[in-house]
Amino acid sequence: MTSHHMIREIHEQPEAFRQILTNTRKSIGDIARAAWKSTHPETFYLAGCGSSYYAAMIPAFYYEYDLGLEGRAIPSSEFVWYGPGKATHSSMLIALSRSGKTSESVAAIRKAKKAKILTVAVTSDPASTMSKECDYNLDTGVPDEQSVVMTKTFTGSALCSMLLGIEFAKLRGTNSVPAHFEDELARLPTDAEAVFRAVEDQSKKLAESTGGARFIFLGSGANYASCLEGALKLRETSGVASETFHTMEFRHGPFAELEKGIHVFAIIPKRRNIQEQIKILKEISATGATVVPISNDPEVVTNYKDSITMPDSIGSELTAILYMIPMQLFAYYYSVRNGRNPDEPRNLTRYVTTEIKS
Repeated sequence: MTSHHMIREIHEQPEAFRQILTNTRKSIGDIARAAWKSTHPETFYLAGCGSSYYAAMIPAFYYEYDLGLEGRAIPSSEFVWYGPGKATHSSMLIALSRSGKTSESVAAIRKAKKAKILTVAVTSDPASTMSKECDYNLDTGVPDEQSVVMTKTFTGSALCSMLLGIEFAKLRGTNSVPAHFEDELARLPTDAEAVFRAVEDQSKKLAESTGGARFIFLGSGANYASCLEGALKLRETSGVASETFHTMEFRHGPFAELEKGIHVFAIIPKRRNIQEQIKILKEISATGATVVPISNDPEVVTNYKDSITMPDSIGSELTAILYMIPMQLFAYYYSVRNGRNPDEPRNLTRYVTTEIKS
C-alpha cells in the first residue's frame, strides 16, 4: 500500500462532498442570507491563486450560465492591482484559499474591504488570516491536505462556492435553480464513487504506459477550468510541459504544434455540442498526436484506444467536478511511475507568502 498522501486525499473526495452537502451547506445558506440582507450583492468576484483560481473559475461559470448571476473569476493579484477601487454597485468578493494565508488573497480581501465590498473567505482553516479579516468566513469543512498539491480542497472549495451562488440565486428569485441541477448535487457523492470504480484502473494503466513528455488538455465551459487544474497537477507532480486550451479555440493556431509524442487529453461529456468536438479529435489524431478522450459517450471512447471511459450514469451539469477525478489520478500515477514524490513537488511550498501592494 502506498504511503503517499496525494492518492489517499484524492480518494477522500466523495466523503468531502457528503460533508459539504450535509453539514457545510447550512452555514453557506446562513452566510448568503446575512449578506443578502446587508447589501443585496449583484456582482460576484471569485478570486484565488493557482489551483484556487482555477477552482474559482468553475463556480463563476455556473453563476453566469445556470444561476443568472454576474460572476467574474479573477486571480487575486489581478483583483489587487486592477479590481474596483470603489464599489459602484453592490458587489461581493469570494476569495478561495486552502490555507487562508496566501498573500495575494489576503491583500484582495483587504482591498475589497477598503472599497466597501463584502468579502467571503472560502478556506479550510477558520483560524486563518483571511477567515479572521473577511466579513463572512466560509469554512469548507474539508480538512487541509498533507500533500503540498491540492486535490480534495480544490473540488471542495469549488463546490462550496457553487452552493453559495445557488443560495443567492434563490434569494434573488429572478432565476430558479434548475431541478436537474439539484438532483445532480444530491447524487454527487455517490456519482464520485462510481467514477472511482470506473476510471481508477484505466487511469493507472494509461499513466504507466504513457511515454510522452508533452501534454495538452482541452475542455469547454466549466470543464476548461478543470483542464487548467488537470494540466497543473501534471506539471506540479511530474515537471512535464502541459498546456490547456478551450476545445474549439485549439484549432485556431495551437494546432500547429501537434506531432507524434504529444498527448491530447479532451474532456468531452455527452451533451449537445459533442459533434463539433468529435471532429476536432479526428483532426488531432490525423497529425500523429495521441488523443486521450475522457468521456461517457460511446462514439468518443470507442474510437481511441487510450480513452478513459466515464460512467454513463452520471449527469452533465457537474462534470467540472467529476471529470477532475481521472485527471488527478493520471497525474498521481504518472508521477509515481516516473519516480517522483507527488506530495512534495520541486520548488513549491504549501502556500505563497510574498508582499503585494495595490
